[in-house]
Amino acid sequence: MKGFLYALVIFLGIAAALFISGVWIELFIKFLFIPTENPVNILVLGLDKDISGTRRTDVILVASIDLDKKTILISSIPRDLIIDGKKINAYYQSEGLENFKKRIEDLTGIEIKRYFIVDYDIFKFLGDELGPIEVFVDRPMHYKDVAQNLEINFSPGYYKMNGKELLAYLRFRKTAEGDIGRLDKQRVIIEKLAQKALQKNIFSLTALYKEIRERTELNIEIGEIVYMFSKIKNGFKLDSATFPFNIGTDGNLYIDEAKLDKYKESLQLGEKKTQETYRYYVINNTSKRNLTTLSVIEKLFKDKGYSPNKIFYDGVDVDFKNDTVLILRKNEGLKIYVEEMIGKVFKDKKFDIVFVDDRIDYISKYLSVIGELTKSGRQVLFPIDFIVILKNDSTILTDK
Repeated sequence: MKGFLYALVIFLGIAAALFISGVWIELFIKFLFIPTENPVNILVLGLDKDISGTRRTDVILVASIDLDKKTILISSIPRDLIIDGKKINAYYQSEGLENFKKRIEDLTGIEIKRYFIVDYDIFKFLGDELGPIEVFVDRPMHYKDVAQNLEINFSPGYYKMNGKELLAYLRFRKTAEGDIGRLDKQRVIIEKLAQKALQKNIFSLTALYKEIRERTELNIEIGEIVYMFSKIKNGFKLDSATFPFNIGTDGNLYIDEAKLDKYKESLQLGEKKTQETYRYYVINNTSKRNLTTLSVIEKLFKDKGYSPNKIFYDGVDVDFKNDTVLILRKNEGLKIYVEEMIGKVFKDKKFDIVFVDDRIDYISKYLSVIGELTKSGRQVLFPIDFIVILKNDSTILTDK
């Protein structure tokens, strides 16, 4: 879902690169442009293909850009959220953009003046123009939808993807997680596309910008784009606020009214107020693979306030030399969380903490771990944020 936000960032960057240089930017801003409001609140919509005349919002995202603090706070609203008796993603077509925007303002408590609307097909275009893009698929991805002419068929591993493959990858949603699941791999792909785009010469970049502009709908003027980009181009912080919802007895998503005011406050203040939760597994690869050890590991985590999604006490047949944490998302906040957790649960124990994407030698280990778990029928849900592998017997010894 964040892919659409990064599509907006790509657009801002390419547009600014085309129309302004470092020499002229201050003069441009000072004499030719009156700064926009701050923060800039943008409604980002990702649209489905037309199916039997239906045009629904597959992604609903609010981005609040604070130009002074150089922060982008995003909040994703589940497309299946029930509002007035039906899913919110149906209202875009039935009520039109302005009425739909008003619904989002009521949910978020902030005024939204800007919008950026894009079809999924733009990623196919970008993939063909800028690819191939190297992608690490960290889970099995198999899905078929005849109505949408969509077929996704990836096994874990490395791929070099062009437009059609990238589009399929970005559209994948694990049924068990639906639109709630986090797919930060999308962000990595969009960043790679942006890097390739900015390597092009001015003529190629102009053509690319023209095509992107024709494939999107927005009400942000070029002067505003230049100004916004000038404010955040030297680095920005990306954060998120989770929309409050409950899962009803009928399986549908409903607003969690008890948390709604706090959520609105977080958007108005531009501050993250909710703690992100992570999905992680612990694998006991020590020599002590029994139920007694499982109880010891569970207690180690519980005593420090942590709860792994699953502890595989009987290990996997994959060789690790040291206690290790495999992080599957390139996210500094996640790394900080892992380091704090390991420091509390396994005091004075040394762990190798690695981003899998950065270490070719660990990619094969991760794929082997997933293969071992899935072939033995052990339950694993994706996406996985990180995996803790306990190797040394001394790591699980208590002080008692």
